[in-house]
Amino acid sequence: MAIKLHPLGRMGAALGIFKNGELIFLTKNASTLPDIPMDTMGRFNSGSKTPTVCAGIYSLFTKLHGSKRIKAFELEKGGESVPVIRNSKDYIEYKSISSGINLHNRSVNDSDTWANSTGCQTVKKEDFDKIVNILGCYKNGKYVEGVYVGKIIIDRSRISEVLQKRYQQRYGKYYLDCFNTEDVSTWARDAWNKFRIEGVNDGKGAKNIVTEEQLMVFLDRMEHYLVKKYNLEKLL
Repeated sequence: MAIKLHPLGRMGAALGIFKNGELIFLTKNASTLPDIPMDTMGRFNSGSKTPTVCAGIYSLFTKLHGSKRIKAFELEKGGESVPVIRNSKDYIEYKSISSGINLHNRSVNDSDTWANSTGCQTVKKEDFDKIVNILGCYKNGKYVEGVYVGKIIIDRSRISEVLQKRYQQRYGKYYLDCFNTEDVSTWARDAWNKFRIEGVNDGKGAKNIVTEEQLMVFLDRMEHYLVKKYNLEKLL
């Protein structure tokens, strides 16, 4: 399944660097998702629950990552400060916060048995080296940690429909915290989900343009719902 959905591995997201409003670097070899967001055997992220960063804007700092101390960047600076959705080996999702969410390099390969990322943002190594040259900070020839380099915007609004369906199943009610694919308010989303469960709407999208035919069906279903809920007499 991973090969079909990700012919170039997990990558497919675009990463751009803007300076003074001008685009100075662009690659489409990036990913904002953990390689294996759920794993029934608990093989990844040291067996703990895998975090997926919520869509949003975060401060970015230089970082030396992992035991090999490779050049990287960190979202926010230390502490449990990045909002995430965690997925356990028992397939239970919940909203949480996380530290150690980094931006680092990766290979193009995707696998069901090992992971380049268990929550970090990743970029193909050749492209990431260019990012380090643009944003990295050095002192006396050494890479310096903890230097603020700008903001990173995580936007998954243009993810393909095939992946949307897959991740909607994986992330459940927290899907829209991770994937900002519907520009609707929280109260509108809650109301939509309520009446989707009751069978009043078709559950296909809260931003759809409604035809007269669909409106008649909606009103009929709403009438049925009100009659049933409040034990009323049906008028039509």
